[in-house]
Amino acid sequence: MSTRIVAIHGFLGCAADWAALRGELLARAPELKFETVELFSKPTSKETTQKEISALEWAKRFNRLQKNRHLERNILLGYSLGGRLALQAVYDKPGLWDEVVLLSAHPGLRTEQEKIARRNSDRDWAEKFLNLPWQHVVKLWNDQPVFVQSHTPPRNSENLSREELASALVNWSLADHDFAPDQLIPLKGKLHWLAGENDAKYLSLFQDLKSAGIIEDLSTVEDAGHRAHLDNPAEVARLLVQKLDLV
Repeated sequence: MSTRIVAIHGFLGCAADWAALRGELLARAPELKFETVELFSKPTSKETTQKEISALEWAKRFNRLQKNRHLERNILLGYSLGGRLALQAVYDKPGLWDEVVLLSAHPGLRTEQEKIARRNSDRDWAEKFLNLPWQHVVKLWNDQPVFVQSHTPPRNSENLSREELASALVNWSLADHDFAPDQLIPLKGKLHWLAGENDAKYLSLFQDLKSAGIIEDLSTVEDAGHRAHLDNPAEVARLLVQKLDLV
């Protein structure tokens, strides 16, 4: 059976972030087709970019573009923000994706207080990404507690659009991603959740969801933090091959 994985990176990320994981997967499953999505590269034309659409609208457009590229088995993989976009895609067209892997991806906020705080935070970060010196704002971002025990990849301002990043913070904010157990529970058989063992926040969140019966398949990535695919790509690959029966 022909299988492909489509991977969506996180905020302040790029498609190249998947290179190590891709290599580990192809070493184990040489016939696998591994594709990536680029979210924040500087535009090369005047075509519409993500700053003008919501996460759900992005997901609908993404699904339309992906439909004609499908093989026999199609797996969507998303890290962090990319995982939230992946969730929107599977909510929009659940039959389009056979399996969905959600790595360090938040399933949505529950209270209005959380949403207000997150919206204010994301707007503040958007201003920083537009106005602060590049290396300074990147350091501030990487100094957040969630990334403390995780790999810090280099980021080049020549390859990333500040405007795209700022727009994503506002228009794809977690504040607008509601926690939706009525959507998650029917899909739990095809959703695979991964968290690094050193990512206390997300591991605890996912464990609570599993205990509540909202999610089913949860894996812990050894020797990894929030950016588990960068911290320990070999272990993530091993888990994916096992969970998704890739060989």
